[in-house]
Amino acid sequence: MKSIGTITATLVFTAVMLLVLYARASELRGTVDKVVDGDTLWVCDKRACHKVRLCGVNAPERGEAGYHDSKAALADLVTGKVIHCVQVGHGTPCDGRSKPTSHDRIVAQCFVDNLDIAGALVAEGHACDWVKFSSGTYSKNAVGMACP
Repeated sequence: MKSIGTITATLVFTAVMLLVLYARASELRGTVDKVVDGDTLWVCDKRACHKVRLCGVNAPERGEAGYHDSKAALADLVTGKVIHCVQVGHGTPCDGRSKPTSHDRIVAQCFVDNLDIAGALVAEGHACDWVKFSSGTYSKNAVGMACP
């Protein structure tokens, strides 16, 4: 029969491990493997590559005006750099407005060198602020344009 101390230690260890796994699931740090368009990219960490959709912004899709410029702007910001992404639901402008995943993508706020990537894209005119999901975070103070 196990002692109360052993059972308590096992429960504490299990709780800590679950918290570590939960924290890892909500944050991602890695390099960009591929840029899909102006608001979607692949981030690779030591374990795998993950398709990430930037929360709160929208950029032109393939075949739409501005697609190539938007995609190139995102690639210029992230290529060869380590980025840090926080999944929706864990402290992003989109918390409570967006789901943490969309189709096959993680929806997240991502940073490169402490620069909010989505904010930079909106400020440069390569994406628009999707107010429905960002609550206007990226177009406040006329820094960028809200999506129509």
